[in-house]
Amino acid sequence: MYNFESLNIYRPNTTSRVDLDTKNGLKCVHYGDIYKHLDNKTIQSSAITNHFSKEIKQHKILFDDSIIMPDVTETISDFGHFVYIEYDGTPYINGTHTFAITGERNFLKYLFYNLQSYTTRLTLRQLLKGDTVFQLSYNDIKCFRLPVVHHTQQQQHIVDIITKLTNLILCLVFP
Repeated sequence: MYNFESLNIYRPNTTSRVDLDTKNGLKCVHYGDIYKHLDNKTIQSSAITNHFSKEIKQHKILFDDSIIMPDVTETISDFGHFVYIEYDGTPYINGTHTFAITGERNFLKYLFYNLQSYTTRLTLRQLLKGDTVFQLSYNDIKCFRLPVVHHTQQQQHIVDIITKLTNLILCLVFP
């Protein structure tokens, strides 16, 4: 089992759509964008389209690869959207209702694919609390245990294969 306690988990930054625009401020990943068009994608940090125009404390700014995941959902069955941000020199933040997870790059990419699995999503959904809006708490994600059955070399091999297949599919769909 792999415990998330060894990863860096950033709590949500309080951001408002009013303070987001496409030109000024710090890049910001908003939870609605993950649901709408970033779900299960890998993007460069410079490709994040939103900017947050208010001041952010330095320790909350991300200067590393991360997995960003919303912590809320309207239906339990829809929980489990993730985006992988590859840091390319452009700092960014995670917005309201999102967690940012950072750690060792090779494992982080493996974790990104593992989080998308049906079994992992079902397990995470069991941790949701609420009546009309369902939320995953910081403590629940911090203490989450994920079965990791592959050794480091196997993890990298899995990441390489999935990345190649994804690139092949993208080339076929968008020539």
